Amino acid sequence: MPSLRVLGVLSASLLALDLFAGATRGDEPRPDTKPTADSVLKDWKPKAAGKRQEFAAMGGSPKAAPDVVALSFRLDGWSFEEVWNFYADKCGVEDRYKEKTILSKTGAGPKGDFVVADRVTALEANATRAVTTFLLKADGYTAVVSFHPGPDGKAIFGSIAVVVK
Repeated sequence: MPSLRVLGVLSASLLALDLFAGATRGDEPRPDTKPTADSVLKDWKPKAAGKRQEFAAMGGSPKAAPDVVALSFRLDGWSFEEVWNFYADKCGVEDRYKEKTILSKTGAGPKGDFVVADRVTALEANATRAVTTFLLKADGYTAVVSFHPGPDGKAIFGSIAVVVK
């Protein structure tokens, strides 16, 4: 049977551990750091300070599966190059838009594992991009966006989908 002295030392040690744990926790419960599908989607909607834009979208998240969300969109006020570079930044891709360059690339960067895939309208000298897709597998979520120039050459049409883990 342990002595009273040993029990006293154990009790004091347990009390110290409990106080230490409480000090690191604080009185407030820790916020859930897991991203939500809606918060990631909000972050993936094109936006720039001081830039005039119109963003119209349809879609959402099913009530039975709030860890997924998707929408289709029309974006006015941005060039295709600006949208391309916005999503390159979101994925941590160092490459920048080049008008006559088609990029198909996979890799890993500071934001996660990424895929970039440009598709052309035709295999000819004056081919343009038909669709560009960016995918990012980050800590806690995967997001994919595909977009293309609208028929009028002014708007950008696309879709965004997010799955959180």
